[in-house]
Amino acid sequence: MGLIESLRSAAAAFGDEPLLVSPDGQELNLATGYIPLLTNFSFEDQAAKGLRKRKSDDKPEPPVYFSALELVRDHQIVLLSGPSGSGKTSFAKHLGFVLATSGSIKAHPLVRNELGTVHVEHWDAVDVVPCYFTINGPESLKTTVDSTLPGLVRSYLADQPATQGSLLIILDTIDKAGDQGSIHLADLITFVQAFKNVKLLLLGESNHVKHWVLSPDVVRHDLLPLLEVQRRQAVSALTRIAPSQATIGIGAAAAVPVYFALTLQSRQQGDQAEELLDAWVDVVAPDKLDSDRIMTQAFERLKEMAIQHPQNKLSGSKESGVSPLLSNNAVQTLLAARYLVNLPLETGIALFHQSPLETEPILHSLLVRLSTAGKSDKLVERLIRGSGTNAQLGALLASDFIAETSSFRGKLLNQMLAIVADGTIPTMQRERAGGILSRLGDPRDLMSLTNVPAGEFTLGSETHPNSQPVEKVSLGSFRIGVYPVVNREFSIFVRETGRDWQSPDGFAPTRQNAPATDLTWYDALAYCAWLTRRWHLSGEISLHEHVRLPTEPEWERACRGDQNPTDSCKPIYPWGAEWQDDVANHEELGLNTTCSVGLFPKGRSPYGCYDMAGQVWEWCTTLWGEDMATPSFLYPWRNDGREALDAPGSIRRVLRGGCFSSGRLKACCTYRGSLEPAGFWRGNGFRIVVAPIRS
Repeated sequence: MGLIESLRSAAAAFGDEPLLVSPDGQELNLATGYIPLLTNFSFEDQAAKGLRKRKSDDKPEPPVYFSALELVRDHQIVLLSGPSGSGKTSFAKHLGFVLATSGSIKAHPLVRNELGTVHVEHWDAVDVVPCYFTINGPESLKTTVDSTLPGLVRSYLADQPATQGSLLIILDTIDKAGDQGSIHLADLITFVQAFKNVKLLLLGESNHVKHWVLSPDVVRHDLLPLLEVQRRQAVSALTRIAPSQATIGIGAAAAVPVYFALTLQSRQQGDQAEELLDAWVDVVAPDKLDSDRIMTQAFERLKEMAIQHPQNKLSGSKESGVSPLLSNNAVQTLLAARYLVNLPLETGIALFHQSPLETEPILHSLLVRLSTAGKSDKLVERLIRGSGTNAQLGALLASDFIAETSSFRGKLLNQMLAIVADGTIPTMQRERAGGILSRLGDPRDLMSLTNVPAGEFTLGSETHPNSQPVEKVSLGSFRIGVYPVVNREFSIFVRETGRDWQSPDGFAPTRQNAPATDLTWYDALAYCAWLTRRWHLSGEISLHEHVRLPTEPEWERACRGDQNPTDSCKPIYPWGAEWQDDVANHEELGLNTTCSVGLFPKGRSPYGCYDMAGQVWEWCTTLWGEDMATPSFLYPWRNDGREALDAPGSIRRVLRGGCFSSGRLKACCTYRGSLEPAGFWRGNGFRIVVAPIRS
């Protein structure tokens, strides 16, 4: 048997692997117990990045999500990430099983949101051959990339006509490759791109792979937790009770797939992971000697991983008669934390300091248990003490256990500010720090302005026909917002004026320092007029000045400064002429949403403006035209009525800077976007300009 047939046979056997235990004690395998997973990529995101016209009676629309299978179906190279227990391996193996046994996936209905919206999921493929590999470490990935996969592809292409079928390479647990993972994957991605009938699916834990820099051709998204409606349907199918009557698995913790499996075997609602783990242990290991043994083994395995092999995650081996869930790393984490409760505090602190990112889930679960018993303060104090990376990560870990009235609140706030200002820890952790800072009451002056002096600068670029020709433009001085307008400020305007705002999270405590989005050009103009009145009254600006949106040249001037690279065919960025990683919230970063402003200090413009590349498209006053593809108001820049504020609503207005889903050709200083002034989306925002009132 050749390698491909061997891998196909292995994938076909995945269906027999045990997955979970039903409430009546029946063990279900992957073929019968799997629940399809959704991703954080929505139908709206796909529809031209969600740009659409807005009607006066439009209401907020709940997102409708694509499934993980559909992303693999529709793209050549996909990276799906999620925390431990999110179902990555189950998805990969189930996909391999179905393709190996049928070659395609028949159409079936799939619920897409909590409202129960249903769309058919299918893959009408012609003989997709799945080849599944588990990565166990850096050398494992290197060998797979350098030797195994090239031979596999050559063998497949030799036996398969180019017009029929495709090869799906699945690399699971790529996070185990450590810091070298992205380097080895770069070669593999280039190799796969050379073959139209070869696909690549990568899966890894969010804490590790979210900060990896990969080719922009890699489609990166997160797996979503299970919807409550999905869980109710699954419980109904297993227990034959109506979904509305289900009580098992509907708690908050049960949204995590592996925790949902725990609720089924223990017949629990699943509100909290630690309580759920305890109930499950009582079922699978009622004898104290047995329960102590599995907790001790879990702790020793994870301690070895953290201290000796920080790049690897060791899973527990399945013990006969216990549960197929015991080997799951998320379950092992909960068991290890339960074991830690009875050990000296120094044991947990030492473990965390040795490998903070690896052991964070264990310490978090330990804090939950200590907090429930009212004994968490000593551990919290040790975690947030000092300075540097470990103290910053420790403060992040402890943040959920520090109350508003706690004496630790000030230290926590200072650590979050340090994380944002330094911009050195991984993006995922910085994003979380920004949300905590928002909840605490971000003390930064998010309405601050920076001066842009009068002068001549270069406008345009040869990177796109709509940005040509390049020319010299003279502007007067003005002040512009250091940050885009954030939810905190825009929500004050909304509350005072009663203006309609379609943002689903504009008032959320953890999103107050994120850019205000889901607003129209008219909303932005109204905000500027309102703020002008407020600042006139407060003396913030003189009566001869007003707040407004930037013109297109003003926006580009603030973004690029006096940069005038010799190669005008290359994009220009706020930080310089060369692309840099981790300096902006853009497509390759994989957040697929806005984040707190100012998280990328290395990406500031020459005048100190944050987030001008990526994050959100920013409204300008300038007219574009009615055709989305080609502007009516062309370069070179002219005073030809393109700044008319009273133009018909059918004429689009310019958007600049790109957003979180924009690639490096759009998230730059010169690319010109547009939208109807009544349009709105979660990727559109604005920043303000203060300038003299024109006579």
